Amino acid sequence: MRDNRILLKKLLLIACLMFGFAWALIPMYRVICEVTGINRVVKADAAPAAGSSIAPGVPVKLVFDANVQAGLPWQVKPLVRSMMARTGEFVRVDYEITNASNRRVVGQAIPRYLPAAAGPYVHKLDCFCFKEQAFAPGETRRFPVVFVVSRELPAELSELTLAYTVFDVPGKVAS
Repeated sequence: MRDNRILLKKLLLIACLMFGFAWALIPMYRVICEVTGINRVVKADAAPAAGSSIAPGVPVKLVFDANVQAGLPWQVKPLVRSMMARTGEFVRVDYEITNASNRRVVGQAIPRYLPAAAGPYVHKLDCFCFKEQAFAPGETRRFPVVFVVSRELPAELSELTLAYTVFDVPGKVAS
């Protein structure tokens, strides 16, 4: 009987220690995420407050393009070819993708920025390029691309092109 009580006390102590450790993980996780950048959510730069000395975002011309790897039976096109936006503001553009074949196809889009120096200043929040896309024969879908162009964009970059190249994912094509 005495041994059972000792065992019970030990198990209760272990359970309390486990609960305390799990509770301590929450602030530790936040610190680790801040330091490493994991789970960082990009937010649009704040709009200037009334009377603030912060200038509104500068205008930038955005051009959208897409192409497909040779042999991939997809048609990819942005629904808007170009637009004006301001740095620090959310931008959304839709791309339409059609599988023009009579078989299931899996593809992956890779983004490209022109000029290449613009890449670090484009922060995507939502994009079809984040994962592989599987399409049934003849299927058409629209995908949003949501991003922010940083206010830190150098002045010489007044026009940016966001282009996607869609590649076939080997081993994922099924008849």
